[in-house]
Amino acid sequence: MSTHDRSAVSDELINAFIDRQITMEERQEILTSIRNDKELAGRICELQQLKEMTQTAFDDIPPAPSSKQNCPALFPRRVIAAVLFAIGILVGLGSMQLTNSITSASAMPAAQEEITKVLVHLTSADIDAGLNTLNNLQQILDRYQQKKQKVLIEVIANGDGIKLLQNSNTRIAKRIAALSSQHDNLTFAACKNTIDQLRLTRGIRIDLIPQVKLIDSGVVKVIERQNEGWTYIRG
Repeated sequence: MSTHDRSAVSDELINAFIDRQITMEERQEILTSIRNDKELAGRICELQQLKEMTQTAFDDIPPAPSSKQNCPALFPRRVIAAVLFAIGILVGLGSMQLTNSITSASAMPAAQEEITKVLVHLTSADIDAGLNTLNNLQQILDRYQQKKQKVLIEVIANGDGIKLLQNSNTRIAKRIAALSSQHDNLTFAACKNTIDQLRLTRGIRIDLIPQVKLIDSGVVKVIERQNEGWTYIRG
C-alpha cells in the first residue's frame, strides 16, 4: 500500500485500524500515511467519533458532537495521542526485534565458530616419542577435518625438546614439513632462551626446521596458553 494513495485506504481498513485488527505492517503503513495526509487523518477522526457515538448510545450517554468542524480539535487530543502511542509501540517492537536479531546473529557465529585449542609441549629429545606425537597430531587434525570442526594446535618446544626440531633430524623434519603443508591450523615454536642457553653453556648450535618459529620463552608461552584455556598435552 502506497502511503500517498488515499484510495488504497478503505473505510473497512480504517475500521480495522481503529479496532486494532490489522497486521503490524498494515498498521505501520497507515500511521505513516496519517502523518503525510491530512484528509486521511480527518476520515479516521470521523470514523472513530462515529464508533464512539455508537458505543455510548447503548449506555444512554449523550453522544459527542459529530460535526466535522469539531474534528480538528478532537483529533489532536484523541487520535494523535493514540497514533503517537502506537508509533511508540511499533518503534519499540522494531528496536526489540532488531536487538534480538543482532544478538542472535552474534551468538550463532560464536557457537558455529567455536574452536578447540590444543597445546602440545615438547620437552624430550626422544625421536621415536617425537614421531609418535606427530602421528597423534595427524589423527587429531584428520578427525576434526572430517567432522568439519575447527581446531588449532600449537607445538611448543623447550629444554631438550628443542633438539627434536633440528634440521639434522630428517625423519622429524619431513613429518613436520608434510603436516605444515597440509594444515595451516598447526604451528611449531621453539624457545629462544633454551637455544641461547645451549649455545652459551654447552656450545650447541641449533639449526631449526624452517617451519618452526622462535618465541622468547617457551615456559611463559605454555603458561599463557593454559591460562587462555588451551588443552595441554605433553609430547
